[in-house]
Amino acid sequence: MSKPPSFSLHHGALSVSNLPRTMAFYERVLGFKESSRVSVPELSLEIVFMQKGDDYLELFCHKDARPLPDFCKDNLTDFQVIGTKHIAFEVADPQAFHQHLAAHGVADLSEIFDNNPTYFYFFFRDPDGITLEVISPKRS
Repeated sequence: MSKPPSFSLHHGALSVSNLPRTMAFYERVLGFKESSRVSVPELSLEIVFMQKGDDYLELFCHKDARPLPDFCKDNLTDFQVIGTKHIAFEVADPQAFHQHLAAHGVADLSEIFDNNPTYFYFFFRDPDGITLEVISPKRS
């Protein structure tokens, strides 16, 4: 069997309820900036690409957005459901980044976990309750 051609991951996409609020969060807390926007009136949809360096997030905002289901608000119950679980951001200094997020008052900021042999990690949530993860490789 042959290997696939070379590729890289371009973006993750999130459906959100309030585009200005979400864009402000990702800009203020994580440093993303709007890179493009499109309106799709026939679908009642606004789409914004946000960029930080070579990383992109695509935000979908439907005029009749429905809230995140309760089972997705708890990682332990959400693991049982097929689908995307979270987006992870890699950082060099997990303690400094954790302090940065705490200073911004992000929701559901977990402790920094040290139970993985290769990296530290922790979780927090965006304004719609979408789970985000921060990982930091352990250095030998």
